[in-house]
Amino acid sequence: MSGEKEWQGYGITLKELLNLEYSPVAINYIQGTLLKNTNKKIRICQAILEAGKGSVCQIDKENNACFGASWHLGFLGTKERRIEGMIRKFVIEREKLFVSHQALEKLLAQVEELPRGPDAYFTLAPLEKCALIPQLAIFICNPEAACRLLTLATFSDGLMPKIKIGGPTCRMSVIYPLLSQEINLSFYDYTARKMCNLEKDKLIITIPYRKLPQIIESIGRCPAGKAKMEFVQQPPVFVNRDSAGV
Repeated sequence: MSGEKEWQGYGITLKELLNLEYSPVAINYIQGTLLKNTNKKIRICQAILEAGKGSVCQIDKENNACFGASWHLGFLGTKERRIEGMIRKFVIEREKLFVSHQALEKLLAQVEELPRGPDAYFTLAPLEKCALIPQLAIFICNPEAACRLLTLATFSDGLMPKIKIGGPTCRMSVIYPLLSQEINLSFYDYTARKMCNLEKDKLIITIPYRKLPQIIESIGRCPAGKAKMEFVQQPPVFVNRDSAGV
């Protein structure tokens, strides 16, 4: 590809290596004037899939179609009593994701607070088409591909990511990795899986862009990439010196 950006090449390489059905999705969080206005209402859980299929999407305060995402993404403050009441009603009575207010409060106490940005927005695009250097790359994949990505990510430094597995898709696949710069896994929360009709074998792994170069560099040396794995045919035999009379 003429004039191909580095991250675009990463997208092509990883999609081919992992035999992905969806393109890796580049995400950017932008504070400032919208690049374009759009009237298309969309949920970010659906936008991730659409970007994986080739579309370029934008999520802002006006076109966001999910009330839960409006506060998880920072478009809406959560400290007002009216908003807190709406959140509880939405999550407990409508989505039915928690049995009580107390259970919901325990979740909220564990999540990071995104600096409120009512004028900020998110862009999503296939990594191989993204014009801006991305902040995050989301991979919609099966467990084997996720395992390979995690293996490649830890190959060079051995640093295990601080994964938070529960919680809503928008929070755990976008906000947590964005703020912590940690790789994270999400199964898509059950509401999102049902609404998006997500394939049963798919989950998502989010990787901060700064970690992608070391993943690419590891492909040729790690068996999760293209290196040949050597299997031990049988376990080593250990001699018990006491029982051998030594």
